[in-house]
Amino acid sequence: MSNKMLKTGLPVLALTLTAPLSPLAEAFDMTVTGFIRQEMAYKYTNQENPHNRWGSRFNGKTTPLSGPLVPPALQGAPTLGKTDQSKDNDWNLFGTKSEIDFNFNFSPEFTGFMKLRGYYMWDVFKDGEDADFIDGEGGKVNHWNVENHGKEATYLSFSNNDYLFDIPALYLDWTRDKYWIRVGQQQIAWGESLFFRVADIANGLDLRRHVFYDLGAEEYADERLAAPGIRASMAINPNWEIEVFAQMFQPSILPNSYTPFNLITNGFVPDYQTGYDKVQDNINVGFRLQGDNLGESGQWGVQFFAVSGHNPNPIFNLAPGGQELPLTFGPGWETQPFIWEADGIGTTQPAEWFHVSGVQGADGVAVINNLVNDWEWINAFVTQGLGFVPNSLGEYVHTIDGVGHPLDVNGVNANEFLMAFFAAAYSPELTAQGLDSLSGIIEAHYASENTVGFGVNYIFYDEPDSLLDQLVVRFEANYTPDRKFSNNLATEFLEHDEWFTSLVLEKYHRFSQDFPATFFIFEWMHRSETDLLGRHLSSVGGSQTRRPGGAELSRGWDGIVFAFQQPFPSLVWRIDTSILWDLNGGFLFQPAVRYKPNNEWTLEGFVNVVDGKMGSIFQPFDYMDDVTLRITYQF
Repeated sequence: MSNKMLKTGLPVLALTLTAPLSPLAEAFDMTVTGFIRQEMAYKYTNQENPHNRWGSRFNGKTTPLSGPLVPPALQGAPTLGKTDQSKDNDWNLFGTKSEIDFNFNFSPEFTGFMKLRGYYMWDVFKDGEDADFIDGEGGKVNHWNVENHGKEATYLSFSNNDYLFDIPALYLDWTRDKYWIRVGQQQIAWGESLFFRVADIANGLDLRRHVFYDLGAEEYADERLAAPGIRASMAINPNWEIEVFAQMFQPSILPNSYTPFNLITNGFVPDYQTGYDKVQDNINVGFRLQGDNLGESGQWGVQFFAVSGHNPNPIFNLAPGGQELPLTFGPGWETQPFIWEADGIGTTQPAEWFHVSGVQGADGVAVINNLVNDWEWINAFVTQGLGFVPNSLGEYVHTIDGVGHPLDVNGVNANEFLMAFFAAAYSPELTAQGLDSLSGIIEAHYASENTVGFGVNYIFYDEPDSLLDQLVVRFEANYTPDRKFSNNLATEFLEHDEWFTSLVLEKYHRFSQDFPATFFIFEWMHRSETDLLGRHLSSVGGSQTRRPGGAELSRGWDGIVFAFQQPFPSLVWRIDTSILWDLNGGFLFQPAVRYKPNNEWTLEGFVNVVDGKMGSIFQPFDYMDDVTLRITYQF
């Protein structure tokens, strides 16, 4: 483990967990349980992750250089394009996971819990093994190492390219009368929804294993990230409870570049550590007031909550590239946010620029204008070198196709503008080094914010065995003023107030006396500014030939979930089905079956059917169709 982990995380937990326990040794009792599981997600289509070099739709494609900004000697020459490095992977996931749980009983007042977790990713992926741009050790893809905590995702983890070992839970509980305190490494889970998170905002997510395409019914249990903290509650009376927490900041973890579930196209190089170093010592705090069994018949429940700290989900802008190319480009190239790379890793042609922007949820034209406005070297190149002047909207380019747009005061469109950059790739300085594509350096930031919210639930009672009897209705909402969002990679972020709301209906209903009750759940979520991936709606919906329309911003984002779970009479078999529908277009359909012949063995299988329309939350995952099999031995 890193020195930072040893200095910061472990001593904190050691002191808080062991100091009170020495006088309780005589009452000590411990139980150990756990499991080992093989997880395999087999692809049933031939699509590759388009965010990785070998899955790009532009493999083997070139475009002739043309337009008024291309030097006459290069007119008609092909752009460098991408050599065809396509792969044909069979697996999205192939890993072995193990967890061991230790339950400690020191006395009636003191208990403790520790979870040890290990995960090994088998080397079955054709992930660029013949390329020299893999960022892991020994030329292998780096599945686990991240830049936080000294190349670790959390304070209590140790990893390499292939394996992860961490401690997601290590805490001590103290209970006396109406008081409860938990100290140590822990998750804080306030929400109960599938896929949607409204009250469940205390912790970020670890998306490195299977993104959020694990079994939907597990409600992010394996993705929610723990951190050292203190959590305490007090029962005001039998119906009301107040809870508070203080927890060390822990950012969400996105899949690494070149891994099967990478979400950031290889043409962008993310820097997480610079932003994390600025907030690593911060503490997030939260408060919740909860009431249960309220009203004369105990049908009502309410909660009010507030969380203050830093958003664990990163927002991005561009950062200096630091690449020195003094001959052709002149001094100052190292101060702007692009670098030239080999092997077609980055962007090689205008069509690729706008396609990638659309998939990532950015306005490719706005990114160009932000580059001119934010970066001195690029501004000089555009205004002095090319003679561009902004139009009445402050934009230097504002079209993709250049047709029917009278505001284009420079007489060229964005495609032609980009041609000037890609033409530079024919300079002797670049070709001698094999540099053939542009990559952008993006820096993660974790913005401070304050979120408040409330929830109400009501239980209907009706005729026994009727559809309304014991139907639970929940409504949750949260509000974050002045939330910051990525702004097409501009230095200055967007800032808007944001609302999340969700409506949940859930019920157990017995359709036959021969079968156990069926569990149903219906959910609707509305977000005022972003989609479920956290992308601001003003930039979502663009494509290779179309800028985002902007209409999405006025109506917000809406999603619907429907799921059910049906055990069979012997409880050996169970079927599950979950559907997540983005009303902007696209869906996830996940049927599942579980076979559990005894207490030790469980066999689970589920299918992810993903349909990603332009601008939907599923567009970046349209390749994700797979069949997952999980074989678990419990002990």
